[in-house]
Amino acid sequence: MEEQQSPEQNKLQIKTALIIFITLIAFFLMFGILNYFNLFPISDIFPRQLGWLPRRIQQQNIIPSPENFTPNTNPNTFTYDSEKAKTILTQYMRSTIKSELLPTNIEVKQGLTIDGRTEDIKSEFGSIFTANNSTISANFHYKEGANVPNDYVIFIQAENLVQTNVTASQANSLLTFYFKNPNTTSSCQTKRNGYYCENFQTVAEGKNGYGILIGNDQGKIRSIIFTCLIPEESKDYVSFKSCLAQ
Repeated sequence: MEEQQSPEQNKLQIKTALIIFITLIAFFLMFGILNYFNLFPISDIFPRQLGWLPRRIQQQNIIPSPENFTPNTNPNTFTYDSEKAKTILTQYMRSTIKSELLPTNIEVKQGLTIDGRTEDIKSEFGSIFTANNSTISANFHYKEGANVPNDYVIFIQAENLVQTNVTASQANSLLTFYFKNPNTTSSCQTKRNGYYCENFQTVAEGKNGYGILIGNDQGKIRSIIFTCLIPEESKDYVSFKSCLAQ
């Protein structure tokens, strides 16, 4: 037969349970306050359970807010529109080079330089082919971090032209042989170790130049017939004074 508890025993048990309950409430309240002020962080007690949080956030309680967030605008990570670039460069070539010199299918490659090398430059696109014993190379750049044209260049290396200099009249004759509507040059001059003629001017599309450069490359005479276009939106528009250099 069960022994019945006296009223005094019942009161003692209730009192004990109440003290334990109040103690637990006080403990958790104090624990929460300490953690709130980062005096006793929960992550130090439960590192595995909170391991999904970045270490910097665990230690410093830093969470970036939208107004403090700066997007990554590195041009190396920007995705350039390659199809648009191919269309733009192809249209420029067709509007500039005599049609009889162009191949049926113009191939444009990303990263292809004006001298036929391939580089890991995502904003650069080029095309190279041969016609009439000449190597024709066209090059196009987007503005860094944007699908906006920055510059266009065409270099034509004429293998049969081996003279060390030309007159303005001869330069104009060569330009009209390769290009549809070239600027007319009026003078030629020596530049560094080379000889060149150029007419660089402002046009409706931006800045535009046509010319010829003759230089000595390791004992071999090389002749380059060239043209370029620097659109107004180009980052180099103000600084460019010639197709050959800024």
